Amino acid sequence: MTTFMYEISEVLRCKLSKCNDFNQSLDVLHEVVSDLGFTQVLYACQTVRPQIDTEHWAPLRLNVRNFPRGWEVMWRDFECHDPYYHACFNVTLPFEWAKVQSNERLSDKERKAWMYLADFGLAHGMTIPIHLPKGKFAVVSGIVDKSKTGWSAIYGKHYETMFHLSHIFHNMITDRGFANQVEVAITHILSPRECECLRWTALGKTSPEIAVILGRSVETVRLHIKNSMLKLDASTRTHAVAKAMQLGALEGDHLFA
Repeated sequence: MTTFMYEISEVLRCKLSKCNDFNQSLDVLHEVVSDLGFTQVLYACQTVRPQIDTEHWAPLRLNVRNFPRGWEVMWRDFECHDPYYHACFNVTLPFEWAKVQSNERLSDKERKAWMYLADFGLAHGMTIPIHLPKGKFAVVSGIVDKSKTGWSAIYGKHYETMFHLSHIFHNMITDRGFANQVEVAITHILSPRECECLRWTALGKTSPEIAVILGRSVETVRLHIKNSMLKLDASTRTHAVAKAMQLGALEGDHLFA
């Protein structure tokens, strides 16, 4: 570790030690990497296995600093198709976004996702994957937007530094108990009523039986299950149950005790 890397790592540790929550911590990370030339930073984590099957991914909610206004309006459509997110599972070291963008094997949805960010000036960046036990995952990305030039120099100079800072940041917010404050996407997939219907479906109950249990009409129960299937991109109710369980959306209920 170089003297510079050691010094900036200690600066980050010191500043993070004074933070009271995750949001303050992310502000500090942005402040520190800004001194390296990065104009934006993001952190995200996944508390379930990211890849549901060969074609479907759990959505990844990005916690960002200094992103352009309005970027998040349509991003929900791309949360599952973010190619930088997907690329994290092919490597263990930091990588440059340009290498992902030039990958000829990207799907049409993945290509549209990175181009959507690029339209907001977010085309030059690097991502640091953090692979955790039991399939969990976290990620930090540093970005240089169109307002600043010199991406190649910044990336080449601070590649290793960003690797160390990202791991320090993740470890410290975890150690300080801030990890449960990080917004994740899976809690927003299904409504409470949709989860309830899928829980009973998982136990083998039919729509008429669920309607009696919940005191709702059969049509209402079928509508909740149909909406769940649409949200989860599932072809059958059994497929929807499997996906919901994989995402952890059906956990924490006495039915599965």
